[in-house]
Amino acid sequence: MCGLAGLIHLDGRRAADPAVLEAMNATLVHRGPDGEGVLISGPVGLASRRLAIVDLHPRGNQPISNAAGNCHIVANCEIYNYAEHRPALEKDGYRFKSHTDTEVILALYERHGERCVDYLRGMFAFAIWDERESKLFVARDRFGQKPLYYAQHDDTVWFASEIKALLADPALPRDTNPVALHRFLAFGYIPAPDTAFKYIRKLLPAHTLVVEDGRVRIERYWRLDYSITHAPAKLADLEREVLDRLEESVRLRLMGDVPVGTFLSGGVDSNAVTALMCRADPERVNSFSVGFRNMPGDESRMAREAAQYYGTRHHEVMVDPQLCDVLPAIVRQYDEPFGDPSSVPLWHLNREAARHITVSLNGEGADEMFAGYVRHRKHELARYCYALPRPLRRSWAGLLRGLGANRLGRGHLLRRLLVFLELDEPSLERVYGQWAAFHFNDGLAGELCNPAFLACQVAADPWGILEGLFEEAGTDDPINAMLSVDAASFLTHLLVKVDMMSMAHSTEARSPFLDHEFAGFVASLPGKLKLKGATSKWILKRALRGVVAPGVLNRRKMPFTLPVNAWLRGELSDMLRDVLLDERTAQRGYFRLEALKRLIDAHLRNEGDHGYTLWNLLVLELWHREVLDGSVSPAA
Repeated sequence: MCGLAGLIHLDGRRAADPAVLEAMNATLVHRGPDGEGVLISGPVGLASRRLAIVDLHPRGNQPISNAAGNCHIVANCEIYNYAEHRPALEKDGYRFKSHTDTEVILALYERHGERCVDYLRGMFAFAIWDERESKLFVARDRFGQKPLYYAQHDDTVWFASEIKALLADPALPRDTNPVALHRFLAFGYIPAPDTAFKYIRKLLPAHTLVVEDGRVRIERYWRLDYSITHAPAKLADLEREVLDRLEESVRLRLMGDVPVGTFLSGGVDSNAVTALMCRADPERVNSFSVGFRNMPGDESRMAREAAQYYGTRHHEVMVDPQLCDVLPAIVRQYDEPFGDPSSVPLWHLNREAARHITVSLNGEGADEMFAGYVRHRKHELARYCYALPRPLRRSWAGLLRGLGANRLGRGHLLRRLLVFLELDEPSLERVYGQWAAFHFNDGLAGELCNPAFLACQVAADPWGILEGLFEEAGTDDPINAMLSVDAASFLTHLLVKVDMMSMAHSTEARSPFLDHEFAGFVASLPGKLKLKGATSKWILKRALRGVVAPGVLNRRKMPFTLPVNAWLRGELSDMLRDVLLDERTAQRGYFRLEALKRLIDAHLRNEGDHGYTLWNLLVLELWHREVLDGSVSPAA
């Protein structure tokens, strides 16, 4: 796994500047401490930082060139089927210089051109400069497990694993994108392809970017297909296929020449991965769990018991978050506002894991594949609420408001019920959006925002984004439609977190549930097999009977809730006031300070639950200070 960066001047006449490539590469040291390289080929520059996992020899350093020296690649990848392709490629006459998966991508490109991505099973972001055709070919994996950012300004196109590498070139303007910032306040992250910067964009998952003849072309090469559903006549056969495919995916992700571990909690997903890892290689597995002292919902005891059952070498990380020190470092790492507070424990977990392993496996993607979230179960509840006579709905809604349900936390059941009772109509999009709960609604925006910033809210249109994703789902199955939206939105946000928090500590995260062959099979199953009544992940749980530790499958799902309110009313209270009510914040022109003060005071006096909104506002201002006002150096 690595970090990559590069650029191309579209006019073809100006040579790439080695000093610029070196500066871009220097910002990515944390992604690749084991090697570095820069290649200049006329208008193109490629740069790489290497984290050696497959073929640890220096011959695996990048950029890698073909035997003729006219085709070059930099890649951030783990290709789990690369060894399968080598014999045929060697038979065709390709002469390999290394045993890396990166060089196999280059050979597949020489054989199949842009369709080389169809042959790759794994996670990747890579760039190939083909001197023969004067073509730059850039690609990102199907789910976006590996990041790829790009920018175009004047006659130059830049690309890199992280935004900080792009900003290392002073020729790229740092203008911000206020519409994207509004979307951050709504979602807690900035939906792709936008970023916080006007000229910088995310290359979407399963897309390629080609620069040829001075033009940029972006195309989609793969789509998770929910439209074709099937189920064998015998449920037992289906359960066996789910387990066999998942077991194969886990086994493939044990590939590498470095120590491997797993992040283990009390939940089904991480237990499934850990159990199957131990089946495949029982002597090799380190497991890691994280918890906060005196935190509600802490699963460290359950993880400890599961580790004992599987026989892993278990490491328990009980952390004091030290938020005032850690939060600015996390904000710097992301390069753009990112409001997920679970970044804090994940930061600590990866820091501890890096002392023992280089590669970790996780359960990411299972909720999005098998309907594991609460919102997947609430569509029917909304329909029942809507079926009630309107006067009764209004009466009940008034009663809930009188009880203060509108002031409860965004995840509280009574507040959700109030939202459903007040829905105009229970469309799938509205129910999904209400349960996903935008952090920054119209009323709050009108109260807090200055007029110029408020004017950007209409263009931000978070509801329109969700509605567009539902239109693209391509299925009438309501469960699968929601899962399609999950994969295209919330999952991409989670994968940014997984990548950034692992690579900040020079470790690699692998997600067996996101193997595209496994995910494609699961997507083809009817939603009723994923969510049956109130039981989420129904077919997965049946497949895992006798595989995971006793009690795991019957355990009530415990969302990983963080004490954000306690943090903001405790350790972070001074920072919250000092940062958000500071003159520097006022000079940004986004918010009315008096309105901010009222919101903060209400939260600190426990007169309302504004924890996640205030967290996002704090992250937004810290981002301005750490990234825009400060340097673009990687987080320490």
